[in-house]
Amino acid sequence: MDRIIVTGANGAGKSFVARRMGAVRPGVPVLSFDAVKLTTGWVRRPRAEVEAELRRIVAGPSWILEGGPSLMPVAVGRAQGLIWLDPPVWLRAARLGWRPLRHLGRTRAELPEGNRDWPPQQYLFAIRSLRATARFRAGIERAVREAGDLPVWRCRSADEVTEALDAWARSGR
Repeated sequence: MDRIIVTGANGAGKSFVARRMGAVRPGVPVLSFDAVKLTTGWVRRPRAEVEAELRRIVAGPSWILEGGPSLMPVAVGRAQGLIWLDPPVWLRAARLGWRPLRHLGRTRAELPEGNRDWPPQQYLFAIRSLRATARFRAGIERAVREAGDLPVWRCRSADEVTEALDAWARSGR
C-alpha cells in the first residue's frame, strides 16, 4: 500500500500522522494538500492549477497525501487506502486553539513558506472549521462510499490511529 490518503477535519492530526507514516517508510513522499493549495500569505492558488498539480501528484507511484475532504474527488481513485482521522470535536478545538500559539509567527512545516500563524486569524479559521464539522464528515463519507472497496481506517481515538498505522506498516513488508 504505497498510495494512501490521510484525511479529516482541521485539527484532526493529519500532518502529525502523515509525518509518522513517512518516518516508517522514508521512500514514500509525504505531501500536504495545503502546500498544493496555498502560495504565501494564505492566498489560494487558482482551482485549475490546484487540480492539475494534485493530478500530477496522484499519478505518481507512491505518496502519503494529507489534507481535507476537498482533495478526495481527485485522489481517492488512485489511493490504495485511506486513514480518516475523526477525533472528538473537543480535541480538535483544543488542538486548533493551541496550534497558533505553538507556531506563533512561524510557518508550519506542512505549509509553503510565508503562511505564518497569527492567533486572531487562526482562531477565526478554527471557529469556522469547528462549525463545519458535519460538512467535513459528510464529504468524507460520500467519498468513501464512492470509493467502493478501498480500505478505510476511521480513527476516533489514539488507539485506533495506532492500529491503522500498524496495519499500514505491515502492508509494506
